[in-house]
Amino acid sequence: MISRQALPGKGFITLLVLSALNCSDLHAASGTLEEVLVTARKRSESMQDIPIAVSAISAEDLRDRGISNTSELTKSVPSLEIRKGQANQIYIRGIGERTGFARVDPTVGVYLDDLFLPRSDGQLLDTVDIRSIQVLRGPQGTLFGKNTTGGAMVVSLLKPDDSDDAYVELGLGNYAMNRLKAGINIPINDHFYTRAAINITKDDGYLEDIGPSGNTPSNDRQSLLLQTRWEPSESFTLDTQAFLGKTREMMTGTTCTLPNENALYYKGLWVAHSGDTDPSNPRAFKENCESNSRARLGDLKTNLGDAPRLTKDLDTLLLAATAEWQLSESLNLKTVLGLRGEKEGPIHASDPDGGPALWSSYMNTEDSDRRSYSFEVQLNGDAMGQRLRYTAGLFAMQESNTENFSISNAFRGIDSQTLAEIAASTNPTQPLPGGTVPLVGFIGAPLVVSDFDLENSTGAIFAQVSFDITELLEITLGYRVTAERRHSELSTTEADMDAIGQQLTTGGLFGAASNIAVFGPGASGFYPYLGPLRWLDDPVGLANQIFTDADGDALIDYPLDPDSKRTEMREETFSQSTPMLSLAYNLPDNWLDSSPLNSAMVYATWSRGFKSGFFEPRGVDGLQRVDPEVVTNHELGFKIDAFDRSVRLNGAVYAMDFEDQQLIAVGADSAQNVVVVFGNAGQSEIRGGELELLWLPSVQLQINASLSLNNYRYTDFSELDLQGAILGRQDIVDRRNETFPVSPDKSAAVGVQYSWSGDYGSLISRLDLSYKSEIFYGFDPASYAAFKRDAKSAGQPAYQLLDARLSWQNPEGDLSVSAWVKNLSDERYRIGVVAVADSSGVYNEGWGEPRMFGIDLRQEF
Repeated sequence: MISRQALPGKGFITLLVLSALNCSDLHAASGTLEEVLVTARKRSESMQDIPIAVSAISAEDLRDRGISNTSELTKSVPSLEIRKGQANQIYIRGIGERTGFARVDPTVGVYLDDLFLPRSDGQLLDTVDIRSIQVLRGPQGTLFGKNTTGGAMVVSLLKPDDSDDAYVELGLGNYAMNRLKAGINIPINDHFYTRAAINITKDDGYLEDIGPSGNTPSNDRQSLLLQTRWEPSESFTLDTQAFLGKTREMMTGTTCTLPNENALYYKGLWVAHSGDTDPSNPRAFKENCESNSRARLGDLKTNLGDAPRLTKDLDTLLLAATAEWQLSESLNLKTVLGLRGEKEGPIHASDPDGGPALWSSYMNTEDSDRRSYSFEVQLNGDAMGQRLRYTAGLFAMQESNTENFSISNAFRGIDSQTLAEIAASTNPTQPLPGGTVPLVGFIGAPLVVSDFDLENSTGAIFAQVSFDITELLEITLGYRVTAERRHSELSTTEADMDAIGQQLTTGGLFGAASNIAVFGPGASGFYPYLGPLRWLDDPVGLANQIFTDADGDALIDYPLDPDSKRTEMREETFSQSTPMLSLAYNLPDNWLDSSPLNSAMVYATWSRGFKSGFFEPRGVDGLQRVDPEVVTNHELGFKIDAFDRSVRLNGAVYAMDFEDQQLIAVGADSAQNVVVVFGNAGQSEIRGGELELLWLPSVQLQINASLSLNNYRYTDFSELDLQGAILGRQDIVDRRNETFPVSPDKSAAVGVQYSWSGDYGSLISRLDLSYKSEIFYGFDPASYAAFKRDAKSAGQPAYQLLDARLSWQNPEGDLSVSAWVKNLSDERYRIGVVAVADSSGVYNEGWGEPRMFGIDLRQEF
């Protein structure tokens, strides 16, 4: 049977240094790595024995590195990219979901113990009462609750037991950061134990808004975790947990740059905005963006206007019960029941103009309610003297979500010469200086209020079997069949164009609308300005003064037309089978006897992942089908322990083929309205490799490192040219040369930790350096063109971050004090949010944390 003894670690720089080491000296001085047990295959196994690319971080590792939220794992775990912007984004090997819309499933599954967290808003967790975190890379299409194409993050909690213990952690830092974490374990009797933990995290935010909203992005999270464990016998355990979370914080504010002045809403159609007095030289749009630019405002400042609506109000309730029966010495049954409820308040989803002006807004204007109920059964067993090991089960989930979404657009202006050219489906030329007849109207509907009601049902049956063909060779076969039923109801109500036109023309400054509705039926033509000075009177500004945002909800107060309400329902079941096959071979001892290797395993895996399709609102075209995406992964890997188990080196290379990748982009509906929608890229591929190292040169010194290299490429991806679509043409843009968004091609990390011990206790010093190559944050082809010219125009150039930490622990080991600095060099780097250079032309830039420093104290009882 395959040997199951190995131990934890990570690795790439061993390859650079082993040849320079004297092996006998290393043997004498090194420490020994402890074994790391993981549950990546739904049973406790040594990390070094499983044919899966997995990183495991213990609670002690999290404290040593100062990781207080799972989002910080992006600095050290290979191929993991996490962004906290206006939506939580988790990417593994370039596969992720960036919007947070309730209608879209995440591509990376996050599990709290065995409970699946289905929506991205609740997926980034503070590290409270955590025992370990496992990050599984590549599609997890067999064993995990929901099929995921990117991978999985498994957060395991400390469990109640028969000990009497407690701890308190306090943290203080700059930007008024304060943090409290506390946990207590209380056994009630010999068979029933309880555990409770709380977390309070607050700060004032590091990006100053010169307007009324205060600093962003601020943290303000409170949570309570209650757990029980009942062990009435040696063969039965019942665990329960209740999680209450309350979030009241400000999301990331942005600054603005303009990578493309020839964008549709600017010089592409020669569009005028409030303040423009010459259609041949429009300035207002660019000025609005620049008034919220880093170049204009200075460092770490933003100008979000009077009603940015970036407050994130999120209330969460999770209830779970897990029962385990040891049916026999070789058979175990587990059931997992989960209930989840979330309510999120209104929030600004996007600011297409990028500046403080209220010219266009995408808003969630009502509370979003989310409910889910899940049930899972797992049967784990072995036979033939443990040569055969198997897991089988079923998973079911029922989920309901509501999502309100509103789009608001201000009046814009077009010269009569330009409008005639657009009506003739030709690209407009620059107007004459001073222009001719000014016309004001809308590009797209002035106001659309959408209400989504979503009912999702998931059912799956799965099985996975591992068999030791010989003592050294293991084969694993897995199969899963999933059915996802999607029921979507969309109700839309639009502005009352007759009422708007009547109010606009009452004062005599604007004439009756023309009958050229070139920007969709919601626009209903453009209104000529009749004032004596024509463009010099700023006709767009005059029109926008008539309709304001009196109630401060960041939507212009246009009257709604109840007769325009449309309701559409779509329903479909998306089904997919996801098999997997792997072979793992442990090198025999006689091969290793004359080498520095203590154990070595190589593996080959073929696996598949699936993410359900859904229905996407596409302007006047209503709900449109978005196909499911399927990822097929071919992977070769190795796991090595060496030099008396003082070095661990794990690595993998992989080729992933992506069918119908779900991507969000800017497009147009059949009535020439601009819409931001999901669609499918026909084919794409990922080729890459990863290395992780953990090395203990001595009992005092620990070095960990990681490296990931990825090549992302679309092989079949084309769409309609946006300006051509607006003008009624069917021009096709080939996007195959673009890279994937949000994910860098290269990332690396090195951490060095050294400890001293004496009568005073122990000192632990640590430095962590992380590196990310260029990152693309755009939606469209013009954004990618700007990114290739200059990465900071629609993304982030390569950057590195350095963190430092110094900790003291008393001789008894129950008190520790840590001083820390994150981003020691005070690097400025962008964490999104999005560039839309084809349509509005702007890049809304979110900025990562500047230098942060503070002190943590932990007391155990």
